Amino acid sequence: MLKPLGLLILALPAATAAYAEEVPRFDIKAICGAAPSIGQSAQATDRGCIHDETQARTQLEQQWPGFKTNRRNACVQEVSIGGPPSYVALLTCLQM
Repeated sequence: MLKPLGLLILALPAATAAYAEEVPRFDIKAICGAAPSIGQSAQATDRGCIHDETQARTQLEQQWPGFKTNRRNACVQEVSIGGPPSYVALLTCLQM
């Protein structure tokens, strides 16, 4: 009979693989709160940023299965450097 810890260890690779198949969850408000306002009001910048990030997330949800796992992982790591990760940056990385 397997102990509960043994079951957890057996289930962990399956859970990790399933997670890798999903688009990561980023905090859009944190992303857009860190965006600089250039020539616009902060409110207009935030609205535009939220729109762009939401569109990029939607596009990623549709295209995510088409990208290789190692490419997805590399891009997620890359966009997570130096501040809040961005869906726009992740999509750009994957498409390059």
